[in-house]
Amino acid sequence: MGIKVISKLTELRAVELLSRAPLFKALSSEDKRMFAMMPGLFRMVSSGTRFIEDGEADYCIYVLMSGKAKVTKEELLLGYVEAGDFVGEVAFVTREARTASVTALTDLVVMRIDAENFRKLPIRAREIVKDQIINGLEVRIARMNKEIMQFRKEAQANQDTPLVESDDSGSAPSDAD
Repeated sequence: MGIKVISKLTELRAVELLSRAPLFKALSSEDKRMFAMMPGLFRMVSSGTRFIEDGEADYCIYVLMSGKAKVTKEELLLGYVEAGDFVGEVAFVTREARTASVTALTDLVVMRIDAENFRKLPIRAREIVKDQIINGLEVRIARMNKEIMQFRKEAQANQDTPLVESDDSGSAPSDAD
């Protein structure tokens, strides 16, 4: 089945879905209604469908409303996203090619926001959403830093020989020291 636009969704139901996502909680009811009226906003993604492809020139951000997906780079698992999370923000913000792939692990309901529709929103609403994207990125970076530190600690603990720090001359200390 792949990806299908959900066309029969009442405005009330769309606003209710928007209210569940942390990215939109701070928006006013009127701003949520404006979002809800965007054509083709909500989509159904079938389990197993790769809806973001690494290297692709697609500049939309996706907000998962239900389900779970995996994020990969060169088939290496980077992490998982689930209801309330967003993906595709790097390409959305920078207008650069996608930096990872995202594949649905379950059937998903997603919001797909493109730059054109985003610009139609009032500046106040755009700023709120941008701030929420930045906050989400901060949380993601902190989590990734923690994971990197854990991997480095594990790698260091698993080495046969301890890591040797060099002195200011750039050479390792000798046994004669």
